[in-house]
Amino acid sequence: MKRLKYILSALAISLAFCLPVTSETLYSWYGYQNKSYKYLKKNDESSYKSLIQCYESIISNQKFGRKAVPPGIYADYGWALIKSGNKERGIEMLKKEMELYPESSIFINRILKRFSDGQ
Repeated sequence: MKRLKYILSALAISLAFCLPVTSETLYSWYGYQNKSYKYLKKNDESSYKSLIQCYESIISNQKFGRKAVPPGIYADYGWALIKSGNKERGIEMLKKEMELYPESSIFINRILKRFSDGQ
């Protein structure tokens, strides 16, 4: 009986390794990780422009999986726009983040409150 359990366990494990593995990507990132790292490291105009272009590519060209903008991208893009002086467009992007990902509203509302108080 024990021997049968071992054989069935070994067979189950063997079959598990034979199943096809799919690693479908949920989002299109367009080099976001590298560009955000470069911006954080260099913090210069060139890396900033590259990061902004990356945000715009992510937002306008989603191809994989969900075909939705990844969590946090609208918020990051909005914050970058606000920091660069484009407050209205930045706030619009922050609100878009809350529409798509309501769980972010706790954090985004704090940012929006900060700007509505005139800071």
